[in-house]
Amino acid sequence: MNNKKVIFAFFAAIFVPCMIFSAGSDKNGIEDSIGIIRYGIYVGSNSGGENTQRLLYAETDAVSFQKTMTEIGGIPASNGILLLDPTKSDLDDAMASVSKMINQNKIRSKRSEFVFYYSGHSDENSLLLGNSSYGYSELKAAISNIPSDVHVVILDSCYSGNFIRIKGGQRKKPFLMDDSSVVKGHAYLSSSSSQEFAQESAEIGSSFFTNALLTGLRGAADSSGDKKITLNELYSYAFSETLSKTENSGVGPQHPNYNITLVGSGDLVLSDISNSDSMVLLSADLNGQVFIRDRNGKLISEINKVSDVPVYLALEKGDYSATVIQKKATLQGNFSITNGKVYELSEKSFRQIATASNRLRGTDNGGNSDSEGSQGRESGSGRANGKIAFDLSKEEKFVPIEFSFLMNEFSRNSGKRIVTPFALSILYSKVYRVNGAMITVGVQQADYVRFAQIAGIGNYTNEFNGAQIAGIYNTTQDGQGLQAAGIYNNVQDMHGVQAAGIFNNAKELHGIQAAGIVNKADEVKGIQGAGIVNMAGKMKGIQGSGVVNIANDIHGIQGSGAVNIAKKTEGVQCSGGVNVAREVHGVQLGFVNIADQLHGLQIGLLNISRNGVFELGSSFTSNRNIRFTFNTGSQYLYGILGGSVSGKFMFNDYDGKQKFNAIYGIGTRLRKGKFNLDFEVIRIAENESSDDDEDGDDAFSVSFTSIFVPTLRLSAGFTPVKHFNIFTGCSFSFDYGESADVYKNLEKNLIIYCKDDFKIFPEIDLGFRFTIN
Repeated sequence: MNNKKVIFAFFAAIFVPCMIFSAGSDKNGIEDSIGIIRYGIYVGSNSGGENTQRLLYAETDAVSFQKTMTEIGGIPASNGILLLDPTKSDLDDAMASVSKMINQNKIRSKRSEFVFYYSGHSDENSLLLGNSSYGYSELKAAISNIPSDVHVVILDSCYSGNFIRIKGGQRKKPFLMDDSSVVKGHAYLSSSSSQEFAQESAEIGSSFFTNALLTGLRGAADSSGDKKITLNELYSYAFSETLSKTENSGVGPQHPNYNITLVGSGDLVLSDISNSDSMVLLSADLNGQVFIRDRNGKLISEINKVSDVPVYLALEKGDYSATVIQKKATLQGNFSITNGKVYELSEKSFRQIATASNRLRGTDNGGNSDSEGSQGRESGSGRANGKIAFDLSKEEKFVPIEFSFLMNEFSRNSGKRIVTPFALSILYSKVYRVNGAMITVGVQQADYVRFAQIAGIGNYTNEFNGAQIAGIYNTTQDGQGLQAAGIYNNVQDMHGVQAAGIFNNAKELHGIQAAGIVNKADEVKGIQGAGIVNMAGKMKGIQGSGVVNIANDIHGIQGSGAVNIAKKTEGVQCSGGVNVAREVHGVQLGFVNIADQLHGLQIGLLNISRNGVFELGSSFTSNRNIRFTFNTGSQYLYGILGGSVSGKFMFNDYDGKQKFNAIYGIGTRLRKGKFNLDFEVIRIAENESSDDDEDGDDAFSVSFTSIFVPTLRLSAGFTPVKHFNIFTGCSFSFDYGESADVYKNLEKNLIIYCKDDFKIFPEIDLGFRFTIN
């Protein structure tokens, strides 16, 4: 008996922990071996409508959270929906889409989990989505209706603690850790209490709460050291970090709240950093306040490493810098991470700098707080900022006018970050914060610019509100206003206008992106226009170019003079040449239209789709005419090209003359199983041919005329085997005036005479079709 217990315990210790990470271990996020699938909706809204101050980082926080959950949170990109500045109906549509996905996957999944993240404005009663709102009670009901086994809701907004209190919600002790993860129920996390502001900071480029969540999910919250971040670990870490960073702010301390009601045993694993393609290891001997920034200077992680145990962090491949602030020294170093590698940071990886630039968490001896740039996500008209424009931390120095010839000759020896209302330079200047204008003949760089940044060659900034203008290039992480360059613009997030003579590049743009040659964007909401080429990862609005448009997802109009290419089209895809789309929900209008999956209409000379109409057919009519047709398009509307000749050459009365009549038109088809019913409207154009030319030599000649006869045709078909259809039908051609010549040499077994020489030629035909697709 004891041996059996030992064996059972051995297998339990090996296999049961593999089941804890409920989202699956597949890096691509499909599903794990036990069939647990995770879904997510990520919402970011900088705008809270009238009488609210526009936020700076709510939407970028949502993008960062989506990216983290896709990389290490077990939510595949196909199961996640990102909504930026949405309306209430957009949110309802997203939840309906997730519900549909869950129902479709129920057969192959044992359990489903749903994560809802919101960053933006809210008040005591609802989320504020621009000019619309979403009441907490209604939101909670909508989320509860999503048919997943587990609901995780994270709200980063002011007064979001009210969501937890709605309908009797109360704080409950999180469930205990166990050796299994068979849980059902909900977990609600809010960034603040029911009466508190949620704050964001320009220094970290994020909200305090979301920054703590992201840092924790990437490994900082792993108190157990198993490389898995549980719900308990993440909440504890986010609470501690958020409170410590806001307790001395001008807005006041921020206390994250929770409500967790999960039935079953085991804690919910929210991220597994072992799934990351690259990691950094903070070695056991490294202690102190660790700041890790990317190559652009953006703060990625801030960790207070006090224990003598190693800490793993999941980071993307790239170049980073790190600063470690200790009691008696400050260390700095740079490192690079590649995929499939774990980079170890120890004290040997750093160099000691002469002056430690510690940022105080409390107040200095003069009573000055260092909580720089935090702003509340409040819904009222007043500002909740902790400081005004020129409040300085100990690391900053105010300069009335910053002048530089080569590289900040007059201020760089101060060892502090320069804050100024006006910066002027000849060749190069680097300033931390400019509240006014920054002008240079050459190149200039700034972390934050408010108003104008103008350069003869180039501008680089992390964030600007106003105008950024350069003779050659502009690049920024977050811009609101106008960005113009003679050659090149690059931006991570843009709210306004981006214009360049040659090339624009944007990760996300809400406004207008215009270039003389090329535009490139991951997501555009508005208008993207180029003289030659447009490229967009996702597009909502209008994408227009003189030659080529390329987009992953079109919700609106995609128009070009030559070629349109899109993975998914919802709206209109129009070009003078070729339209190509993987999936079409709308209309393709062009000379040639190509779609993998067609759920709409194709209008053009040649229409190709995998699930549409693409077939060759031939028939013999009761008037001894032979017809052949080429049909392309959707079953609801397809185009017809073909011809008709008299079949009398097969009989003894053939006189050597032949009439070739061109056929073109449109049709629609109703399908039911293997049967189909077609209705077509066609026109027949007369063309005359002969076996002998005028000199009596054997030849084949064709003469074209411009006489057209309208025809209506109704046919019924049957498909006995795949790709082959037999049909029979009747057609009615209408003759009036000169159009009678079209039938002069054709057999006419039946003619219906009507008023004023108006005649109807009915025909019955029998034929077959070969389906190519």
